Amino acid sequence: MKTAAVVAEYNPFHKGHEYQLEMTHRAGATHIVAVMSGNFVQRGEAAVFDKFLRASAAVKCGADLVVELPLPWAVSGAQTFARGAVSIADALGCVDMLSFGCECGKADMLIKVADSLYSSEFEEHLNAALPECTSFAAARQRAVGDILGSEYSTLLESPNNILAIEYIAATNLFNSSFELNAVSRIGDGYNYEKYSGESFASATAIRGLIRNGEDYSSLVPEKAKELYSDEFSDESRLETAVLYALRKLNVTDIALAPDVSEGLENRIYSAVREACRVEELLEMIKTKRYPTARLRRIILSLFLGIKAEHTQGMPPYIRILACNEEGKEILSAAKPKVPLISRAAQFNALEGRAKEIFNLECTADDIYALSFSPARECGADYKTKIF
Repeated sequence: MKTAAVVAEYNPFHKGHEYQLEMTHRAGATHIVAVMSGNFVQRGEAAVFDKFLRASAAVKCGADLVVELPLPWAVSGAQTFARGAVSIADALGCVDMLSFGCECGKADMLIKVADSLYSSEFEEHLNAALPECTSFAAARQRAVGDILGSEYSTLLESPNNILAIEYIAATNLFNSSFELNAVSRIGDGYNYEKYSGESFASATAIRGLIRNGEDYSSLVPEKAKELYSDEFSDESRLETAVLYALRKLNVTDIALAPDVSEGLENRIYSAVREACRVEELLEMIKTKRYPTARLRRIILSLFLGIKAEHTQGMPPYIRILACNEEGKEILSAAKPKVPLISRAAQFNALEGRAKEIFNLECTADDIYALSFSPARECGADYKTKIF
């Protein structure tokens, strides 16, 4: 038995994801556990289908066990997102391999970049670059270039490479002995909004087709399409609620959110009093140092009540979303370092920080239910049966 972990959003699960799981099996994995984001994702958006449906599709199409990356980590930047996901894989106590998709496809190069980010000379080069760069990301890329050369620094220009590097850095943080398996991403790029006719469409393009009522059946595995519903989330239904929630906040409240620094709280406070649309709000507060993707995460965190303190440390529990018979074998082999949860009674037994994070998740999921038409009732976290 050789268990691999993959980190994913499956928003939605498509043929590119199926290919990654197939390549993970070819690399020697007999079992696969996916650590998957819940109903809100790293782009600062609501997932197109709910987490239980997406998890079920993954299990139908190659994964054996799907566990949830809790909300505060799922809607964070790459470093915190990766730290949360890898910590869950590590906490299962039975994972042998970490498999990830990336543009580069060369684990050895990604390892060198990850090592350089935590080298003694990196901070020196970073501090020298910061005054001359418009963002931390640009300064970090320049610092890596100074240490390793442009062949390596250009890897930081691609989103999946960045996540892969952060996964590797997180394995170092936990002293995990995972075998690393880099799967080359093929097909359209991560952010392509339209299908170009390449072998695999991006999830972004598929979401666009779903929400426009267009045919996307050829772009997803048949077993997944059988599960997908005509009901999908539309976060525009939450727009008034988002603006309402932000208008209730004062500057001190805003400053408590993740990634808010350098007086950004004042900029957000002023802008939300004028903006009548979320897109208008983002236009008013974005700068070269604060790109739209980061601001979307901040706005979502403010809306859902996520504070910077919630993203600190590691997820305090492992929550099962879907499982097949091979997944049960993974669970039998697991030696979990934190509570492993599958039933409502176990949720009630959580205490302290774990209870706080789970309650935050439940509230967010009840809000997510309002993004459907017709709106769904509350309580899916307690009512959905896993086994």
